[in-house]
Amino acid sequence: MHEEKPAIDSTPRRTRLTAILASLIGGVIILGMKAWAAKLSDSSALRSDALEGTVNVLAAAFGLGSLLFAEKPADERHPYGHGKIEYFAQAFEGGLISLAGFLILIDTLFRIIRPHPMEQLGEGLKVNLIAGALNGLLGILLYSTGKKHQSKILMADGIHLFTDLVTTGVLAVGLGLVLLTGWTILDPILALGVAFFLFRTGFRLVQDSSNALLDAENPELTGTIVKYLNEIQRGSVITTHEMKAQQFGRDTHVDLHVVVPEYLSIKEAHDESDRFAQDLMQRLGNGSVVHTHIDPCERSYCRECPMRECSLRKQPFESMKNFDRDSVIRPGPH
Repeated sequence: MHEEKPAIDSTPRRTRLTAILASLIGGVIILGMKAWAAKLSDSSALRSDALEGTVNVLAAAFGLGSLLFAEKPADERHPYGHGKIEYFAQAFEGGLISLAGFLILIDTLFRIIRPHPMEQLGEGLKVNLIAGALNGLLGILLYSTGKKHQSKILMADGIHLFTDLVTTGVLAVGLGLVLLTGWTILDPILALGVAFFLFRTGFRLVQDSSNALLDAENPELTGTIVKYLNEIQRGSVITTHEMKAQQFGRDTHVDLHVVVPEYLSIKEAHDESDRFAQDLMQRLGNGSVVHTHIDPCERSYCRECPMRECSLRKQPFESMKNFDRDSVIRPGPH
């Protein structure tokens, strides 16, 4: 088994920390605005939006701690690094979002039983719209930063904040109708809509993080690796199989069998495997690691092997096949 050492992470750590700090500080400011809007109007819908703002602050605080932990390098106790904490953070945020939905549901049901008159709804709505717009801008910033630097914490936080903008927009339209028509029943209906929307968002975040923690196959990651394998100059590498890939936060770990001509010396086979793994690792970036296991061809791949000087060939060379998901995952011939 050959293992490539992780590449040095050139991604600026400061950028990720600045982004999550911006989320925390911005979340506190936006929460204050939403709480003010809810107090002005005494609207169930705006109270639900303010409660979601509380989740934003708690998620950002937990995300900051998780990001600091994820930045720690691999050690003897954690040979694969600390990146998986990002999936715990994502699951935690999903759980908080679902909890917010449940609390909104309970609060709204009580207010349906004991209705309260709304006051200064127009003023509260204006303040809430400004807070929602700030949330949307912050969400776009976090998601783009998270995607660029492959941070699940930032991406999950960004998605949550952007969906919060959508929620605020829908509430604004609904409460605008309340102002125009006087149909106050729309207020608790909108709050219930927010509750179920949060249930759905939270469930998806928990499901996504659970799949990663259980090392379920990631089709997107597999597709990316297959694309990179087809870009690499193969040299004496005839084909690959039995690939397993895992995501550890921003880092990717790949186990891969490479097939080389059986007449190569141990050193020649090692050098080819080393070059192939290095090329793949450079494309994956960050602190990614590629483990390769060398398999001799045993003349099972003559039709795919371009090594015309091979004296052991049984069949003439036809063509090298492009890699696809099935070919790189399935076991080799035994």
